[in-house]
Amino acid sequence: LSLHDALPIFRNIEWTPTRFGEIAPVGIFDPVEIDGCFVSRATLHNLTFIKELELVPGCRISVSKRNMIIPHIEENLERGHYVNAVPPACPCCGSQTRIYQRKGNDGRLIETVHCDNPNCDSQIRKRFTHFVGKKAMNIEGLSETTLEKFLTLGYLQTFPDIYHLNEHQEEILQLEGFGKKSFERLWNSITSSRNTTFVRFLVSMDIPMIGRTKSRILDTVFSGNLTAFEQAAVGDYDFTQLEDFGEILNHNIHSWFADEANLDLWKNLQNEFTFEQRKEETIMTKENKFTGCTIVATGKLEHFTRDGINDKILELGAKPGSSVTKKTDYLICGEKAGSKLAKAQSLGIPILTEAEFLEMIA
Repeated sequence: LSLHDALPIFRNIEWTPTRFGEIAPVGIFDPVEIDGCFVSRATLHNLTFIKELELVPGCRISVSKRNMIIPHIEENLERGHYVNAVPPACPCCGSQTRIYQRKGNDGRLIETVHCDNPNCDSQIRKRFTHFVGKKAMNIEGLSETTLEKFLTLGYLQTFPDIYHLNEHQEEILQLEGFGKKSFERLWNSITSSRNTTFVRFLVSMDIPMIGRTKSRILDTVFSGNLTAFEQAAVGDYDFTQLEDFGEILNHNIHSWFADEANLDLWKNLQNEFTFEQRKEETIMTKENKFTGCTIVATGKLEHFTRDGINDKILELGAKPGSSVTKKTDYLICGEKAGSKLAKAQSLGIPILTEAEFLEMIA
C-alpha cells in the first residue's frame, strides 16, 4: 500500500445497479494526482464501508492507489457529519431499494443496497453484456451501447433473440453506425459463437460466483455433460464436496436452477448451439511436484493471464484456488501482490515467484 498526502474533497456518491441487482457505490471527489495520473473516482464497495468512513459530500479525504493500480479512499479526515447515504430508489428503474446483509471474508456483517426489480433496464443490459463477453459467448460487435439500442427497439428480449437478429437486418442497417459490412461482421461473430463449449455456456448463464475457473472444474467433474450437471443442480448434489466450492456457492447453484425462468432459459438456449466434443484435459503424464496440489496465483504475472495460469495449474494435475486457506499448498506471487500474499505468509504456505514456478515445471 502506497499512501499519498492527497487530500481532495469528497463530492458525491454515484450509485449504479449491477447485473445481479446490487447497487454499487462509486465515490466522486476532486481530481488528485497519484503516481503521475489524475484520479477522481473510487469504488466504495458497499454501504458498510461508507458508514464506517462516515462519508458525506464536502468532507476531506485521503486517497491512495492500492497495489499501485486501484484508486482507494483510505480515510475521512472530517468525521462526525454522517447522514443516511442509501438511495431510496434505484437510479435506473425507480424501484424502492432494499438493504441486505451478508458475511464478509473476515466474518463481519456487510450491508449492501439492492434493486429487486428483475426487469430493471440496467440489470438486463449488463446481463446481456456479460453474455456476449469474451469469457462467455465472445460475440464481437455487441457493445453495451449497441445492446442498449437493440433492447430499446425491441430486437432483443432474451438471449436466444441474439441468434435471430438477422430477422431485423433491414431495420438495423438503417441505424446510425451500421452498414452492410458491420452487420455482416456482427452476424459472422454471432454465427461463430453457435459452436461452443460446456465452459462458455455455463459462464454465459451468469450463476453468481460461477466464472471460468469454477466452470472448468464442473466441466471436469461432469465430463462436459450439461444434462448431468443440470440433474445435480436441480437435485440434492452437494457441491461443497468439490475443491473451493463453499456453502454460498452450493446455494447459488441450487437456487439458480430452482428458478423456473432460469431453467427454461438453460434448456431452450441449448437449442441454438452445437457443443464441441469435450477434450480430455491435457494432464502431464509424469508425476510432478504439483500433482494433486491446490495452487493460488496472485499479483501481475509476466507470462500468464489469470485464466492462463489456472489452465497451466490444471494441466499439471493440480487445482487452481481463488482464495488462500489452510488447504492451499502453494502461492504463485507476481508483482503488486496484495492480501493473499500476507495471508500465505501468516499461514506458512510456500510462496513461489513466477520464475521459480516456471523453473519447477520445466
